[in-house]
Parts: sequence; structure tokens; C-alpha cells
Amino acid sequence: MASAHPTTDRRLRAHLSRLTRSRAALVVTTVGVLLAVAVSTWGYSALATEVRLSVDGKERVVSTHGATVADVLAEEGIEVGDRDVVSPQPDHELTSGDKIAVRFARPVALTVDGRPSTHWVTATSVQGALAQIGAVYADARLSTSRGARIDRRGTSIEVVTPKRISFAIAGAKPVVREVPALTVREALAGIGVVVDDLDKVRPGLDTPVADGDRLVLTDIDVRERRVSGEVIDAPVREVRDDAMDAGQREVVTEGVDGRRDVRYRIVLRNGERIGRTVIAQRVTRRPVAEVVRVGTRETAPNFEGGSSVWDRLAQCEAGGNWAINTGNGYYGGLQFNLGTWRANGGSGYPHQASRAQQIAIATKVRDAAGGYGAWPGCAAKLGLPR
Repeated sequence: MASAHPTTDRRLRAHLSRLTRSRAALVVTTVGVLLAVAVSTWGYSALATEVRLSVDGKERVVSTHGATVADVLAEEGIEVGDRDVVSPQPDHELTSGDKIAVRFARPVALTVDGRPSTHWVTATSVQGALAQIGAVYADARLSTSRGARIDRRGTSIEVVTPKRISFAIAGAKPVVREVPALTVREALAGIGVVVDDLDKVRPGLDTPVADGDRLVLTDIDVRERRVSGEVIDAPVREVRDDAMDAGQREVVTEGVDGRRDVRYRIVLRNGERIGRTVIAQRVTRRPVAEVVRVGTRETAPNFEGGSSVWDRLAQCEAGGNWAINTGNGYYGGLQFNLGTWRANGGSGYPHQASRAQQIAIATKVRDAAGGYGAWPGCAAKLGLPR
């Protein structure tokens, strides 16, 4: 086999030598670049400042190459408005370990007893917001929890403050209580009073309340009551009789009471019954009417008299009228009852008898009793023995 040309071999070896030197130079250059970058990065990092950044109470550590607070906020993409709070001031120059606090303002729509207002706060809780507004409302009723969080969109808070109110409930003695309420309805509910449709409330349930108001509730209750065997009173039928003196009454037929089963509607006001209506009834025994004769004959007064002791008694007992009949069961000038009159021989009615007849019967009564004890009041007044 023939050997290669000498000139060609030399050219090949020269090319390989140049290629080797180029690769070595490239490696050296690459290593140099990498070292330069590393040194530069280390130097840049060594120039950064570490600070603590708190945003609405959430804190973290950040590294910054900025010189001021404003630089850090810009690096972190934090934009603040006129109402937001930044501490220290944005132009403050930083040193390592500084703390930057950012509090974003948020709107609070506050309504107190129906009166609205708007406030900007940096607090992140309802309790903190009220404290910043300057009204804690310790005993008030809030529409939300005091510990509720407030985000940057803000929140709405309704507050109902307590009022000192006098309550007169169902006829009871008035009591004063302090309750958070806007209306009469809320005030009553605040002390545990349930109002139904029949109850009367003054002023009306939807009336706004204020300190010193007086509320009156009248409890109206309607019930049903069933009664079995209730008595139906016998009616009385009167028959006029001109043969009897006016004022005289005589039962002709005894009445008989009836019976019924009945259902009542009963209305109570503050526990006391004010009305009763029959809803339904069933008569189990019909009543029988009582028939009574009633005298209509007028009798002229009989003031026949004298100066005897009996005339003095008649004057005391009946004004001196021997023919008096007042309908009280006692008759004549000496006010006999029928039992005494007839037991001592009298007939008819005492007031229909003459003065002499009445005195004769009275004499029998006195003699049998040994005194005027049958007329105790007038006997004592006249000083007669009894």
C-alpha cells in the first residue's frame, strides 16, 4: 500500500493543533465569564437591605435594593392612597431591620338608631373600627359580631342603642328597663313579652321609642268554656189584680228552673272577665214560669190617730200611716208580718184593718210578751219596756 504524500500530513497536523488551542481558549473564557457573573451576583446581593414589611397586620421579611420606604412599596407592588396609613413616611431612608407598616383604609357604613354615616378606618375588625370611630357602644345591639373581620371593601354596621323605658304590662305595676330597641315591638321583645293579635299596645307596635317612653300593654285573651247542667232561672209572669192593694204580691204557681248544656266565649282583659257570649246551647229541661198576682188597687193613707202609746209607736214605725204597705212584708201602722197578725186573730192584711183592730192585735202581742219587744227599735227610742 502506498504512503500519503508528506505535504498533506503536515497540513493535517497543523489544523489539529489549531483546533486544540481554540477549544482551550473557549473553556478559559467560559470559566472567566461564569466567575465574573458569580462575583457580580454576590456583590449585588451583598448590597440588598432586609426589612420587615407588615400589611394590615400580616408581617414578612423582604430584601430590597431601594433606599426609601417608597422604593420598597414600589418593588412589592403596593399602591397606597390618601386615606391609607404608612409608617414610617414614604421618604424615610431605610436601614437593615427597619419595619414598614401599611394600613389600608376601608369604608364603614355606620347606622345608629336609623341615622346613617360613613367613616374611613384602618382597623380590620368591627370592634377596632368602632374604637377608631370613637363610639364603642358597649351595651348596644350590633348587626354583626364585634370580632368580625373587615376586608378592604369595607362593611356595614347597624347599631341599636339601649333606651330606658317604663313598661306597664297586663295591668301590673310599671317597671323601668333599659333595652336596645328602635320600635315598641322590639322593646317588648327585648324584655321577653310576646304580643298576640288581640292585645292592645299603646303606642302602636311600629312606633319609634326613645329614652323615657312609657309603654302600656293590655292583655286581651279569648277562651271557650263548656258548662253542663247550667240552671235556667224560671221566668216570672205577673198578673195584675185590682182586688189586691198596690204593692201586694201573691205567688199563684211556683216556677221550676230549667237546665242546659252551654258553650261560652269568654273575653278576659288583664286576666279579668269583661264579656261572655253564648256560642251554642242545648236545653235539657225547659223552665216553667212562676205566676204572680200583683195588686194594683190604690189605698188612701189612714192617719187616724190619737195620743196613745200605740199612736206614738205607729208614728215611729210607719210615719203614722195605719194603711201603709211598702211591699217589704210588713203591714200597717205597727208593721205586722202576716204570721204574727194571723196568729193573734187577725184576718186579711193588717194594713186593710182599722186603727182600732191593729191596736187590739198589738195589745195581745204586748201582753203575751210582757212588753213592747216586738217593736225593739222604736220601743227603745220611745223608752217603752221590752
